Amino acid sequence: MRVRIQSLLLCLILLPATVQAGVLPPTWPGPAPCNTTLQACIDATPDSQTISIETDAPIAENINLYNRSLALVAGEGRRPTFAPGNWISVSSAPILGNQNVTLRGLRLSNAYVRAVYLGTGTATFDFSGLVLEQTSSAPTYIRVEANSGNTVQARLYDNRIRGVPAALNAGSIELVNAGGTLNASAYYNQISSTSAVATDGAGIFVDVTGGGGGTVKLHGNTIRGGYFRSGLFVSEGLFSSTTSSFSARVYSNVVVCADPAVAGSSTGRGIGFTANNGSINAQAVNNTLTRCSSGISATQWSGGSGSAAVTGLVKNNLVVGERGLDFTPALTPSLSNDYNLLNVNSNIATPGANTITSNAQLASLSAPRLRYNSPAIDAADNATLALGLIFNSLPSNDADGLRRIKGGSGGTADIGAYEFGDSGLLHVATSANIVGGYITRIDNPVLDNRSGANPIATPNWHGGSSGGTSNDNYLGIYYFSGNWLLFNEDQTTPMPLRAAFNTFVPAAGSGSFRHVSSAANTIGFGTRIDDSTVNGLPERIVLATQNWSAGSNVYNAHPIGLSYVPAGSSGNWHIVNIDRAGGGAMPVNAGFNVYAQEASPNAFRVSAYAGGSSIALDHPLLNDTACARVQVTRLDTGNSVPRNFDVYYGSGRWRIFSYSALASGTQFNVLVDPAQVFECTDRIFANGYE
Repeated sequence: MRVRIQSLLLCLILLPATVQAGVLPPTWPGPAPCNTTLQACIDATPDSQTISIETDAPIAENINLYNRSLALVAGEGRRPTFAPGNWISVSSAPILGNQNVTLRGLRLSNAYVRAVYLGTGTATFDFSGLVLEQTSSAPTYIRVEANSGNTVQARLYDNRIRGVPAALNAGSIELVNAGGTLNASAYYNQISSTSAVATDGAGIFVDVTGGGGGTVKLHGNTIRGGYFRSGLFVSEGLFSSTTSSFSARVYSNVVVCADPAVAGSSTGRGIGFTANNGSINAQAVNNTLTRCSSGISATQWSGGSGSAAVTGLVKNNLVVGERGLDFTPALTPSLSNDYNLLNVNSNIATPGANTITSNAQLASLSAPRLRYNSPAIDAADNATLALGLIFNSLPSNDADGLRRIKGGSGGTADIGAYEFGDSGLLHVATSANIVGGYITRIDNPVLDNRSGANPIATPNWHGGSSGGTSNDNYLGIYYFSGNWLLFNEDQTTPMPLRAAFNTFVPAAGSGSFRHVSSAANTIGFGTRIDDSTVNGLPERIVLATQNWSAGSNVYNAHPIGLSYVPAGSSGNWHIVNIDRAGGGAMPVNAGFNVYAQEASPNAFRVSAYAGGSSIALDHPLLNDTACARVQVTRLDTGNSVPRNFDVYYGSGRWRIFSYSALASGTQFNVLVDPAQVFECTDRIFANGYE
């Protein structure tokens, strides 16, 4: 039985694959002044410091960050949890200058995180990995607020909230601007209503009043439940006669409204833009909305002036529900719409010429990913999406956190929030498919007769048998006569029966490619990758598998890893033989399959700070999910690594296991495919409380 020697909880590290020395942050509980309450530790810690919370015991205190610039983060392997009802407040005096607060990896119940900036400069708020759950009537939300004369830069990333808004003009996430400048990005947050029927408020509630401005970006969020305002609600001038003008960029979000089959339920709205006297420059692009009474609305507050306007564009959205586009004509003469798929009963706005009106062909209304025969596939306006992502500096991933643009010859995007095309499988070596002793043939329609595919494989110790099967060998893959085959690169070690491999088959397109070592790009142990999807991008999540048939049938019996090497203002990723011994030089004409994408909650980097032999992956789609097919590639730290690694599942967690000891600072790139997890479990929404 495999023993877990070192278990580290997942930490999202979107940084270069270079281990950098640094001063350890203050810890709580820890030495004085952090040996009593957390608030006392905060009060005694100088500004610009990071406090690492190193306990899982309930934190039975409210936290007040008044006039403070600090970071409160979960320590490695920790899930800091506040006792029910205990909140976190970030505030400031009107004379305060700049403020900078980071909160990461904290858990609250029946409580809120509220950041209200009243100072005279700029506040920067970065809230990520927060988990809030409501089990009583206590208000439960995250709120960020700018005020007159100041600026707030806010980042809300990968937070999870379960509950209902406190009022009609409230939300589980609230981004509010009362006369200042609010530049906020809310990316990949998961919000789930605990009400079976539609309820007051919004999942994400945005309101700009009092002459405020700025830009709010909502990308990749998933909201489940019916809301009378909207799942995503963007308002100008609520209860304010002063004209405000701001921009809203709403891309690749998913809203699944209340189920109309529930007796007495109202379905709620999907995305809403509502102006009073000012203007909203709106872009609603590539969102998916199902079970809603209206998909995307653009309306005016009662009593608003004739100068109010919602301008911009509504494109590439997928709407399945009662009404598709609900625009007030006098408010929206400059709000264009086209290339939407409207599987609805009616529209108020006249659909654009390239609108599709047919069955969306979704997996289900609750899990609205595209089926293989959906008319939404490759039907989006690519230029609108691509330029929108570039000019708005938005993530290049879809709502699953995987690549947004896929497909051959430059790629064409799909309509809606999810991009179709990736697939995966578990391959298990059996007596029927082991050939030549050290080779196992994959026989699966996902890969059969697909010579142009670039599969990525990760050994799965537990995948073929309950007892686990080890294969501590250098893994390769190749294509021959209609099949892909996995093999041991040393060509001598027999492929064990029941050896298993998680195999990811990315769709063609940018980010999936092959690399071949050559005299020009290879020196010593490594070969330099030259591809626009990774060049100069050390934060990219890159995976690699040796592909014998991609090069000149060259064997490379060494464990491989990835390393990013800066070069002047740019840099390159390298594939490296990380054993660095026994003639470990990288051969010329060796082939590799490479996958690369922007980091996201489902494509991330983990570190083994304390050494040991394994790293536990604490991820809501992996926890308690034995059928998940996680993909992993090791990063090179400069230390010799003579042996290999695999992944395995036990006691509700997936882990990376290294056959040689993990040096402190060893990192791995990790990929989780949410569609694959859904297909094997029907898990629609993982709340992170397992």
